Amino acid sequence: MVLAAGKLDVERLMSGDPAGKKFVSIVVGTSGTPPTEADTTITGSLVKSIISVNYLTGFVQFNATLDAGDPAMVIQEIGLVNEDGVLCYRKVIPAVNKVAGTTYALAYKIKVQ
Repeated sequence: MVLAAGKLDVERLMSGDPAGKKFVSIVVGTSGTPPTEADTTITGSLVKSIISVNYLTGFVQFNATLDAGDPAMVIQEIGLVNEDGVLCYRKVIPAVNKVAGTTYALAYKIKVQ
């Protein structure tokens, strides 16, 4: 879901406005509360830099990695953060138990239609 705090940023990015800020991080957290446009944070957040972007048919996919040294947690939400630190997208996902000592790939897809 595009969040209220991210709508103007997304509109600026799409129009080439220099005030638009690119997405630089994927953040995961522990809340299973459904997203609302008013969301501004992720609960128990762990922020990881976006390492690559894929342009798939009908989607843009942002990728990051949870490292083996990152803490164990039950991940229930994921979001995209722009370079100003604004949470622009957030969604709830099926719970994933991130085990300490294990590396996980993160992917956040945005449908473009």
